[in-house]
Amino acid sequence: MTDVRIQDFNENWKPDTNSDFLMTFNDNSESKTRLRDAFYAMVPDGAPTHNNVFRGQNLGALNATHIANIQSGTFHDMFVGDYFTINGSSYVIAGINYKKGHGDNGSLGNHLVLMPQDWSKTPTQTLGPDGKTTHYMNDTDTTAGGFAGSKLYKTYLPQIQTKLESDFGAHLMTFRTVVSTHVDDSGAPDQGEWRDAKVAIPNEVMIFGSILNGNNKNGSWYNVGDDNSQLPIMRMNDTERNFNRGAIWLRDIHSASGFAYAGAFGDASWLGASYAWGGVRAFFLIG
Repeated sequence: MTDVRIQDFNENWKPDTNSDFLMTFNDNSESKTRLRDAFYAMVPDGAPTHNNVFRGQNLGALNATHIANIQSGTFHDMFVGDYFTINGSSYVIAGINYKKGHGDNGSLGNHLVLMPQDWSKTPTQTLGPDGKTTHYMNDTDTTAGGFAGSKLYKTYLPQIQTKLESDFGAHLMTFRTVVSTHVDDSGAPDQGEWRDAKVAIPNEVMIFGSILNGNNKNGSWYNVGDDNSQLPIMRMNDTERNFNRGAIWLRDIHSASGFAYAGAFGDASWLGASYAWGGVRAFFLIG
């Protein structure tokens, strides 16, 4: 068959903004299918498949269709690496139903895990490091009181939450997370509890897929909790782990003076809690 335009097929009588089609031939008959429809025939809706496809598409502003597709569990036309642009901020899909069935109440519904594409924001500032004044984790090199006792947990996470509540409203979900509350004489966390949260920072497993610098002498529960698998975005796109903007704080306690971090060059190490070159890239859930 030659010199036949795809728009000449009868089924294209209705204009369509999606102009990418797949042509199929069967003996003397021809047909066409949107590439997007063919794709969804091979990659069905649902968390298992969409958690294993990295796309990186701009989804625009969050809308009612997105929410309906999240809450129904289809996650139609949403994949890891896709991002929403809201109030001047871009939020990337880091995982789908990552915390479904987790927590001590087990009632969490269908959801997306989102992270900012760069740094988390409060209503008044962007939490990137400047090397001088940005002592986000603590003002001094201490881990006393565990992560729950840190400046990041007590001061900055509530401010990040305020910004997210403005951006996502009632679609910002409450989830349960383990928070360390005490360290022993060696600097290893030895107490913790389940707490409600609307925003948190990752641990080493979520970023790197394993425990690297956290001090888990008393058990990994205090540092890792239920977040014990790698986020899909970190598994499929290495540039997300090689953050290349500056170190980001992780919640794993390393010692009496420092927390784990994910470095700018793909490295994993730990820093004194007052280190001024560590930024904040928190995660949260919508649904």
